[in-house]
Amino acid sequence: MEIMPRYFLELVYDGAPYRGWQRQLEDPSVQEVLERALRTALQLPDLFVVGCGRTDTGVHATEYFAHFDAPSDRVVDERLVFSLCSMLPESIAVKRVIPVADDAHARFSATERGYKYLIHRRKDPFLADRSHLLFPPLNVDAMNEACGALIGKQDFTSFCKAGSDAKTMICDVRHARWVHTANGYRFEIRADRYLRNMVRAIVGTCIRIGKGIDPSSSMVEVLAAKDRSAAGKSAPARGLYLDRVVYPFIPSGVTGPSPE
Repeated sequence: MEIMPRYFLELVYDGAPYRGWQRQLEDPSVQEVLERALRTALQLPDLFVVGCGRTDTGVHATEYFAHFDAPSDRVVDERLVFSLCSMLPESIAVKRVIPVADDAHARFSATERGYKYLIHRRKDPFLADRSHLLFPPLNVDAMNEACGALIGKQDFTSFCKAGSDAKTMICDVRHARWVHTANGYRFEIRADRYLRNMVRAIVGTCIRIGKGIDPSSSMVEVLAAKDRSAAGKSAPARGLYLDRVVYPFIPSGVTGPSPE
C-alpha cells in the first residue's frame, strides 16, 4: 500500500458563517467546506483534513493550518491553491500548500498558538461580526497587572468550559497582554495549548477587572479556585481570532489580514 505524501495548507477564514472549524452533522463548518473543495480539486472522494485546532462557532482565523494526504500522482502545488480559492466561498482563503514529512501533524506538531481578541467602543456595522462592542472604558493597566498571574505552566481549570474532555488542565501561557487600539482594545495571548473556551473566559475575567468590578489581584484567586464559576462570563466569540501557529519545520510566511 502506498504511503501517501502529506501536505499542510495554510488558510484564513471569517468564522461568522460557520459553526466552528469541526465538521458538524447538519450545520456548516470550515472543515466540511474545505474538504469538499479539496475532494473536487484532487478528484479524491475519500479525502479528509485535520486542523490545527477546534475553533468555536463564530471564531475567526488569520492563520490556520490543516494537513491532508494525497496520492503521489496528484498535482499538489500553487495550482491547487488557485483552484481551491476559486471554489471556496469568500469567507475562506487558502494561502499556500507545504509538503511536509509523513509524520507531521497539524494539531500535535504545533509548539505554540496565539490568539487575539478585539474590542471596539464605537458602534460600527462593519465590525458587527468581527469585534466585540463594549462602550465602557477599561483600565488597561489593571488588566495587564492581572495578566501577570496567567504567565507560566499551571492549572487553568477555572477558564475551561464545563464538560470538557481534556486529559489535563495544565497549559503553558507565555505571553498575555492588553493594548490600546485606535477605537478600543486588543488582547494578545500565546501558549502551548488551550482548554475549551479558555481565551474567551480569560477575556471576560479581564473585562470585569478593567471595569473595576474586581481588583487585579483577583486573577490569582480565580486560578487558585480551579472552578469555572470563579471566572468571569465568556466574552462573545465574534472578537476572537486564531492568529499564530508555530511549527519547528515551517518558517514563518506571509501573514493573513490583521484587523485592529
